[in-house]
Amino acid sequence: MKFFKYLIVCLLICSISACDDTVVIHSKSKTYKVLFVGNSFTFYNSGVDYHLQQMLNADKSSDSTSYIIQKIAVSSYTLQDHYNDSLTIRKIRSDKWNKIVLQEQSTRPMTNRDLFLQYATLLDAKVKKDSASTVLYMTWPEKATPGDITSLSSAYLYVGQQIHAPVVPVGLVWEYVVNTYPQLNLYFTDNKHPGLPGTFLIACTFYNSLFNKNPVVNSYVPAGLSMNDAILIRKAVNDYMTLR
Repeated sequence: MKFFKYLIVCLLICSISACDDTVVIHSKSKTYKVLFVGNSFTFYNSGVDYHLQQMLNADKSSDSTSYIIQKIAVSSYTLQDHYNDSLTIRKIRSDKWNKIVLQEQSTRPMTNRDLFLQYATLLDAKVKKDSASTVLYMTWPEKATPGDITSLSSAYLYVGQQIHAPVVPVGLVWEYVVNTYPQLNLYFTDNKHPGLPGTFLIACTFYNSLFNKNPVVNSYVPAGLSMNDAILIRKAVNDYMTLR
């Protein structure tokens, strides 16, 4: 009798194993860490880091990499402020980051390119000392002065060239969306900071630039953003990044 019970159990186990071929366990083979260093252009709407993390989490079934995206962002901070802040330096040194993204205060690239370059260079040295690499986060102009994108983008590209760091062209993607899809309002009510659509655009641009991933096929939609707007933003970012 015991033999028959044992045989039945074995048959059941074999049956379950043979039929259940849809369950796949994905082990994460490596970890990739990104730190954003910036100000309110980084932390609005829960932060670029939060939405980028959610986009990467949505890839978890097909991506063997585990991602950790964090920020240290203080309102109105310049890169000079960050360099002189022990909390920022401690955060840079706190982990083995792969990329550290530097976002300058919104007007400094236009009003004082020399200080932008000076402190981007000093922070870049600290980043490289810890074996990470620097990325620059190009911002956008205020809604009332769209033409400022010319001097903003020029400053970021110049500094990026000087410190040999890639520039994620958020400001240029922003300009493209404003001109191509005027029905999308990327700005917060102050017409300066990003609204939720703007922050999602930033996350999609980093998703493409840092990880070479197409936002069009990503399923994440921020709470409070309509599906139609999310689809349009994903498409616009991918169109610009593909055609530039």
